[in-house]
Amino acid sequence: MNLLREPLLHFVLGGALLFAGYAWLDREQTDASGLEPVRIGEGEVGWLKETWANQWLRAPNPQELQELVADLVSEELLAREAREMGLDRNDTIVRRRLAQKLKFLVEDTSGLIEPKEGELRQFYEANAVRFQSGATVSFTQIFFNPALRKDASSDAKAALVELEGSGDPNLAAMLGDRLLLDAEIRDADEQAVSGMFGPDFAQTVFTLKPGMWSEPVKSGYGIHLVSIASSSAGRQPPFEEVRDEVLQEWRREKERIANRDYLARLREKYGVVLDASVKELLGTEDRVADTAAAR
Repeated sequence: MNLLREPLLHFVLGGALLFAGYAWLDREQTDASGLEPVRIGEGEVGWLKETWANQWLRAPNPQELQELVADLVSEELLAREAREMGLDRNDTIVRRRLAQKLKFLVEDTSGLIEPKEGELRQFYEANAVRFQSGATVSFTQIFFNPALRKDASSDAKAALVELEGSGDPNLAAMLGDRLLLDAEIRDADEQAVSGMFGPDFAQTVFTLKPGMWSEPVKSGYGIHLVSIASSSAGRQPPFEEVRDEVLQEWRREKERIANRDYLARLREKYGVVLDASVKELLGTEDRVADTAAAR
């Protein structure tokens, strides 16, 4: 009977009763294997509704919502079993997806910060070249196809003589060969012209003067005669005119810095070890890590 008065025994019995009570209350929350069941709550259903509405611009009806929940349950069950089987290990796609999700999380966190107006103006002034509008040009081109002509360059020179000696404004449309690109190009910057005709052609076009036909100009397609209709020099727009663009660039810069700093902390936490053969091929560990952080 003295044993029943021992405090230690009371503690042990009380703990056993508490554990038994918890197990009884929790008996419906785990299956026979002891694994936590898939739980679908208001948060998950709300996310499904929001995702559906963003895609279809309306709320899902009851049947559609049932199907969405059923699909989510199936996806979670399959994902759990796949992890249980170890299918997520050494999987390039899974690794990239996890890295991408964490990167997006870091970027979203950095995006919560809004700059003060003075800070935004300072960023604009320090990076003014980013917001310059480039020079543009409008021109007409006549194409001479080397695949259809014995000497496209000579034919272009002959056409140039004809154009210079004629006052007919419609003559240009009757000369040359067919090209998928338009004969008249309007308000294109050098990058756009380069994308259409090639960099050498674009560089030449931006040196031409308006009001006359050029000597034959070579492109990736063949030979062209070019007449500049108008051109405009690049300009530096005031801050107020490009404020929204400056804000977007500022945010992108903050995201880049956040990623760089986060990767630096992860590198310090986990370490980076390159085999000797890899070092010889790529350079030092520091260079590799710095390159990764800059991405």
